[in-house]
Amino acid sequence: MDSHEDIIIARGAEAVLTRSRWHNRDVVVKERVTKAYRVKELDSRLRESRTKSEAQLMAQARKAGVKTPLVYDIDLVKCIIVMEFIEGLTAKMVLQELPNREQLALEIGKHVGRLHRADIVHGDLTTSNIIFQGQEPCFIDFGLGEKSHEIEKKGVDMHLLKEALSSAHSEHEHLYNAVACGYTEEYPEGERILALVEEIENRGRYT
Repeated sequence: MDSHEDIIIARGAEAVLTRSRWHNRDVVVKERVTKAYRVKELDSRLRESRTKSEAQLMAQARKAGVKTPLVYDIDLVKCIIVMEFIEGLTAKMVLQELPNREQLALEIGKHVGRLHRADIVHGDLTTSNIIFQGQEPCFIDFGLGEKSHEIEKKGVDMHLLKEALSSAHSEHEHLYNAVACGYTEEYPEGERILALVEEIENRGRYT
């Protein structure tokens, strides 16, 4: 890293995120933390495989037409990803404040449709993990993501996004409808997944 003061921007159960400088670029350094309760060898293998998987998913998402942070460097021994720092507003903020929020919600839906069409499940699809730069959403934090063609996992992805909208936004039904429109526009299986979202909701009500 370049010599300057690093700033911790998030500390989660899985990783610590630090804003830093790397070769004159603003970056985020994501370091997966050691879990003391796991056998050391298993812990190392898991952290290494998840680090590698996350970097691969971001690259695959970009190929599918979805903006993600550029990955500049990976250290599989220390389980560190050095990636582009994305300047912008979270979807959580723009969907509350901007007059064109339905159009922005439509864009979110289109991009999630592209992810799912490429069999990329994000795993933590909340409005805090989508950052807008102008009209374009950038998806961050693929730490819980995976490659999967299973419709159940895609349904859970969309259900999580719907829950995030309903918990944070007063116009959540309009916003979700806009997301759903964009989603089915980009993803041929979209209607099937949206029906599954309702089924998942019903399971929650009756269990």
